[in-house]
Amino acid sequence: MNRKFLMPVIIICSIGWIAYFLKYKAIRQPTEVILKNSKYTVGEITSDDYGDRRYAKGNDYTFRYGGGTIRKGHQNGEFINGRKYLVVYDSTDIRNGYLILDKFDITDSLEKYHVHKNYDYYDVGWSLPNIPFKYDKSDIEYEVKMNLRSE
Repeated sequence: MNRKFLMPVIIICSIGWIAYFLKYKAIRQPTEVILKNSKYTVGEITSDDYGDRRYAKGNDYTFRYGGGTIRKGHQNGEFINGRKYLVVYDSTDIRNGYLILDKFDITDSLEKYHVHKNYDYYDVGWSLPNIPFKYDKSDIEYEVKMNLRSE
């Protein structure tokens, strides 16, 4: 194959892949946009806090949303490995971001209110007024707003 033809094709394909990733696959840091269509679900901490990594300090977590899609995230906070916490996400477009709330450990509440796993993950998504746990909803909303990135 001719090198004069091959290099432009590689460059065009690379630019196309980057544009596709940024438009359709990239998850942004959550901003106020998340509040319009927010849903809450169960996130499980899957790692201990690691602070010695150069750029990725904090804990890893996983959660399920929107019909079974599994997401993994990473965030700083006061988390305990294996415990479950509330996760907020944009129910209409996950690319608008998500975050896990370290102030709301719901591990014990899940059993108390009979919320169970469905194939290794919790398959739930509550609006703020419908969260079944006994937390002040204004405290949850305040915590979400405090963790959002300003636009």
